[in-house]
Amino acid sequence: MPEQDQPAAARSRAAVVSAAPAAAAEAARAEAERLLADGYSVLLLTPAFGKRKPDPSRGGVHVVEVRVGTSFDSAPGALGKIGRKAVLTTRNARGKALGNPAATWSAADIAVEIGPYLDAFAPDVVVACDKTAEKAVAKVGRAAVAPGKAQSTAKSPEQPSLLIGSNNNAGMGYAWARSVREHAGITARNIQKKSYAFAYGSDIKAEDKDWVDPLWGLARVADTLDTVTHVLSESGLAVFGRLNGGMLADDLPELRRAGIRSGLLFHGSDIRSPDRHIELYKFSPFRAPVSEEDQKLTEVLRGKTDEMAKWVAEFDGPVFVSTPDLIDDVPHATWLPVVVDLEQWTEGTRTPLEREVPVVVHAPSRPFMKGSDLIEPTLRDLESRGLIEYRRLEHIPQAELVGVVQDADIVLDHFVIGNYGVMTCQAMAAGRVGIANIDQRVRDRVPARIPTIQADPDSLGEVIEGVLADRDAARATAAAGRAFVREFHDGRKSAEAVEPWLRG
Repeated sequence: MPEQDQPAAARSRAAVVSAAPAAAAEAARAEAERLLADGYSVLLLTPAFGKRKPDPSRGGVHVVEVRVGTSFDSAPGALGKIGRKAVLTTRNARGKALGNPAATWSAADIAVEIGPYLDAFAPDVVVACDKTAEKAVAKVGRAAVAPGKAQSTAKSPEQPSLLIGSNNNAGMGYAWARSVREHAGITARNIQKKSYAFAYGSDIKAEDKDWVDPLWGLARVADTLDTVTHVLSESGLAVFGRLNGGMLADDLPELRRAGIRSGLLFHGSDIRSPDRHIELYKFSPFRAPVSEEDQKLTEVLRGKTDEMAKWVAEFDGPVFVSTPDLIDDVPHATWLPVVVDLEQWTEGTRTPLEREVPVVVHAPSRPFMKGSDLIEPTLRDLESRGLIEYRRLEHIPQAELVGVVQDADIVLDHFVIGNYGVMTCQAMAAGRVGIANIDQRVRDRVPARIPTIQADPDSLGEVIEGVLADRDAARATAAAGRAFVREFHDGRKSAEAVEPWLRG
């Protein structure tokens, strides 16, 4: 069934608890399958000897084999180790003798282990598949029903609510969520799964340990099913961590059973085909990467984007891209403009190009993708001739970057990809002279003149000398930058891009 035709669905959650080991819990598994078919999202909790890792969702059921502990687990030092080993050894021997390992576990033992999972998943109903499980559920303060007795009740958020995750590249996930809240009046949050060198705002932050923790993932399922109507996946990433596998494709069955609509959002290298880029752009960095590292990166991107493109072709929800050049790779995509905080990125106090020797700033987050090696010989030559003062910035905190850009005269951004990105927008917001290689095919997709000066790696030196010869013309271009950013990149256009989908 197409994504846009999904009916509203029950969002109830059920936990099935069995005191039998997972391998022997056929009845519990059958109950979990019945509940799944009845519209529930299901957590199946079964005890196991020793340490077990949670399995990815099997057929839509979250299976967690909890390690049953002993009364010595919290004991300190050697006493705890010796006591735990003795008890577990005795249990194992007794279980084998009886042919029933579950006979060695008490309800109290099981309650200690299942409690955190029930708290995280917050099920609407708990099904106990045997007497020991029923007692364990009671010990954690919850009521249990017998197999076959649970009845699903329909529930769904009354108003649209968006969840964006889980990359937050350059803080854009957070910025888009905030824009949707402020300009469309729709609840929106973002998830950030990875750590960046500098802190970006995020509504929900997941450290690496959280991303693989089933407790974190189950809590995300609970929150999403209770509050979210739309999920916008950055780079095809999951929003439930590694609970189902780590990609949106793994979470989609559960999201769609709940009637939650899903869309895709791409930032650049996650969908940009190196081969297509070589065909379309003269200075493509993928044409002849020099370093072994960049050669390897090109091959990795070639494989990943090919696979992603195949999946996108089959995906039946909306697709958004953060920069207009990416429409080359996803022709049916909608442009979701990047957002610049105009309260943070204010105009510099110094008029650009008032200094005899202007300051030229280049701040490449990924030099290979910016063409830094191609333009720096020119910049070093200009500097050696006393025409400019060149500053290359790397690994600089955002708060510090603002001041540096505001103090610059000229800001250089993309020279090989062909688009314009966050840095160009920030420079325009600060009233600086922006110089970049923005391909005409990209400029044609923006319904206004982009107030930057065009240059490519071959012409950059001549262009900068021309700017120095006619400073008033360059200042006029810079003066138009802030209005352009306000029109396209203050968050209003971004909210407009997604609002029809959110309200549809």
